Amino acid sequence: MKKQFTRFAKLALFFTFLVTLAGSVVRMTGSGMGCPDWPRC
Repeated sequence: MKKQFTRFAKLALFFTFLVTLAGSVVRMTGSGMGCPDWPRC
């Protein structure tokens, strides 16, 4: 049980980092301004 939880926690941490990294790229490149008033683009 502990091994499964550790694996799940590591996977969750990885995906959290991935989402944060993607958000940083969008923020720094200004890509989010392509649709500033989502969902009514």
